Amino acid sequence: MKSIALYTLLGLSLAACKKDHTYPFQDVARLQFGLNNEGLQDTVKYYSFYYGSDDREADTIWFNIYAMGGITSEDRPYSLEQEMIVGEDNAVAGVHYKSFSDPSLKDMYVIKANEVSAAVPVVLLRDPSLKQQYVKLKFRIKGDAVFQPGETRFLWRRLEFTDKLSRPQVWDAYAEKYYWGKYSNVKHTFMIRQTGKLWDQEFMSELNRNVSKTLFWMDKLKQLLIDYNTAHPSEPLRDENNNLVTFP
Repeated sequence: MKSIALYTLLGLSLAACKKDHTYPFQDVARLQFGLNNEGLQDTVKYYSFYYGSDDREADTIWFNIYAMGGITSEDRPYSLEQEMIVGEDNAVAGVHYKSFSDPSLKDMYVIKANEVSAAVPVVLLRDPSLKQQYVKLKFRIKGDAVFQPGETRFLWRRLEFTDKLSRPQVWDAYAEKYYWGKYSNVKHTFMIRQTGKLWDQEFMSELNRNVSKTLFWMDKLKQLLIDYNTAHPSEPLRDENNNLVTFP
């Protein structure tokens, strides 16, 4: 009898917890980004103007956002704000990106009538300083008269961007040892020019999820390097430190 009573009590407690967990999201309209998926693909994004045309002055990166508490028959604006990252080169509003309060973006930060989700634009600006640095923009949902923040862990997103060739995060120690070899700007540039591919975070992350494509490009790059060195017997490809470029 004691066991039955105990299980009954636990069951009621769990039910109460579930009820309490969902209650805060039903009292008022709330807003949050999507679930933090594996690898944080939509949570942290990387971008470089380096891969675009020389005359590109700005570009837009998109994130998904979701409203809770049902739909309405009217458009509902929402607010975002930058969160400074201690010890990092933080992006500067109006210099590296369009401020979230910029009038030109007013109609873009809206959950449309009868909708519960939207694509969030973040407009990056190609400031000359980006040729020398990598800046970070962390932003979060700001509570206002229309929406209150949703679940704490889904309230932020981060962008890291530059205007120079930079080592993709996915080209880590493991990738260096088994796939692409030691990183250098010369090697990275060679890979881009010889293959016509960007070899950026997005492209290389896709390769990580496809073994056959990875093996294809490993063999392809080795052959392209052989062809290059054969065509330049007295000047084989060397990196910026004068080391011979090689692939595993």
